[in-house]
Amino acid sequence: MQFDNIRVSRKLWGAFLGLMIAMLLLSSFAQNRGNNSMSAALDAVVEVEARISTAIRWRGATETAVNMVVGGAVTTDAALSEQYGVKVKEIIGAINKLQEKIVASATDPQEKAAVDKVLEARKAVLAATARTGELKKAGDDAATRQYADKEFAPLVTLYLKAQDDFVAVLEKRRDAIRAEVVTRRIEYAISSIILSLLLLAVGIFLAWRLVHSISDPLNQAVTTIDAIAAGDLTRELQSTRKDEFGHMLRSLSAMSARLRGVVSEVRSGVDSVSSASVEIANGNHDLSARTEQTASNLEETAASME
Repeated sequence: MQFDNIRVSRKLWGAFLGLMIAMLLLSSFAQNRGNNSMSAALDAVVEVEARISTAIRWRGATETAVNMVVGGAVTTDAALSEQYGVKVKEIIGAINKLQEKIVASATDPQEKAAVDKVLEARKAVLAATARTGELKKAGDDAATRQYADKEFAPLVTLYLKAQDDFVAVLEKRRDAIRAEVVTRRIEYAISSIILSLLLLAVGIFLAWRLVHSISDPLNQAVTTIDAIAAGDLTRELQSTRKDEFGHMLRSLSAMSARLRGVVSEVRSGVDSVSSASVEIANGNHDLSARTEQTASNLEETAASME
C-alpha cells in the first residue's frame, strides 16, 4: 500500500502510535537486557564472594592448625601437647571439608592451577606435621624444635602463601566481573543511544513524509484556488491519491472544469443574443426603407393624377 493512498487520520495515528510503541519496546528491551545483565553479574559476584569467604576461612583454619602444631612441638607440657594434637585433628577435619568444597567449585583454569599448588604445599605440610609428631613422641625436644624451625616453618609459609595466592585469584576474578559489568553497562548505554538515534531518524523521516503528503496537495489546491479567483479556469489537477487530499484535488479539478463549461455556455448564450439583436436591428432598418419607398411611390402617384 502506497503512503499517499492511506487516509490522513490513519497516517497521523499510525505515526504517533508507531513511535510510541517503538519507544516502549526500545525502553523495555534496554531495561530487560540491563536487568538480566546486572542480575547475572550480581549472582556471579555473590558466588565469588562466597568462595573468597570460604577460602579465607580455609586459610585461617590452616594457620590455626599449624600454629598449634608448632606450639605442641615446642611445649614441654605433655598434657598441653596432647590437647594441641587433638585440636589439630579436629581442625584438619574441618579443613578437609572446606577443601572439598573449594576444589569442587574451582572450574576456572587459573583457579585449578592455584588450588593444585595449595594441595601440593598441604601434602608437604602434612608430611612435616607427621614428622614433627614422631620427633615429639621420641622425646627429643631439641630435635623437634629444630625441625619445626628449619623444616616445618618454611613449608607452612609456602602453604599459607599458596592459599593467599588462591584468594588473590578469586579476588582478581571478582574484580574482573565487576569491570565486565561496568564495560557491559557502557556498551548497553551506547547501543541504547544508537537505537534511540535510529528511532529518531526513522521518526524524522516519517514526519517528513507525512508533512509532504499533507503540504504538497494543499499547496496544489491553494495555487489552483488562487488561479480560479484570478479568472484562470485552465488549470487541471491530476491525482492518483486515494486519501482525502486526492479526493479534494479531483473535486477541485472537476469544479474548475464545470466552471469552464458554465462560462462557455454563458459566452455562447451572449453570442446568440448579440446575433439576434443584430438581426432584429437589420430587419427594422429594411422595414423603414421599404416604408419610405412606399410613401414616395404614393406621393408620385398622387401628383400624376392631379
